[in-house]
Amino acid sequence: MERTVTGEGASLGALLRNIRLDRGMTQEQLGEASGLSVRSIRDLERGVSCPRVSTLRLLSQTWNLSEAQGAELHRLARTWRDRSRRSRRAAVE
Repeated sequence: MERTVTGEGASLGALLRNIRLDRGMTQEQLGEASGLSVRSIRDLERGVSCPRVSTLRLLSQTWNLSEAQGAELHRLARTWRDRSRRSRRAAVE
């Protein structure tokens, strides 16, 4: 079953995809350059999974992003993780 993603997950995924396309890279090329699997890249871009801090660092280095661009990736991921945690806690209560 396909998950529908909104908010920060979708925004972060779209940003990652846009950066990759701006660099003229396929998912396969990004995988080779970064060491990530194509499936991981696909899931990140679709907003199905939230990247770890180390993954964001790796992508920032692979793409040679500015400090501001890297900070924006981290901000979106942090916001997504925080909202996800709050949703899980609310579901348990």
